[in-house]
Amino acid sequence: MFKSISILLVAVLLTACSINIDKTKDSGGQKPSSPNQTSAIYLEKFKLASGYTLVVAEGPLEPRSIGSITVRLYRDLMVGDFVTAISFSRDGTVLKSLLIENGNDKQKLSITTVTAGSGNYQTNQFICIQDDKMMLC
Repeated sequence: MFKSISILLVAVLLTACSINIDKTKDSGGQKPSSPNQTSAIYLEKFKLASGYTLVVAEGPLEPRSIGSITVRLYRDLMVGDFVTAISFSRDGTVLKSLLIENGNDKQKLSITTVTAGSGNYQTNQFICIQDDKMMLC
C-alpha cells in the first residue's frame, strides 16, 4: 500500500513540475506580432496654407476593412502643439485623402474609403476646417 501511494505521489510531483516552454525564434530582435496587430494603416499629413498640419489616420489595431478614421489638427506637429481632432466610423479602408480647398482662413479635406469584398463601393467624407475648429461637412 505504501509503495503504491509513493509511486502516485512521485507521478503527481513530476507532472506538476513539467512546463511548456515556447521556443519560437525571435526575428531580428523584434517582438512576435500579436493577432490584433495590423501590417499597415493609412497615415498621411497635409500642410495647410494657415501653417497648421492635418494628420489623417485609420485606427491602429483595428481591422483594415472596418473601424475608424481620425483627423487631427496641429498648430505645429514638430513640437506636438495639438489643437483638436475629429473621429468617425468607416466601412472599408481609406483609399485616399485630398485637400480640396486650402485657403488661409478655410480648408476642406476629402477622405475616400472603399469597402472590402466584391462590391468595392467608394464613399467620400468631407472635413471642414476653419481657424481652430473642425467638423464633418
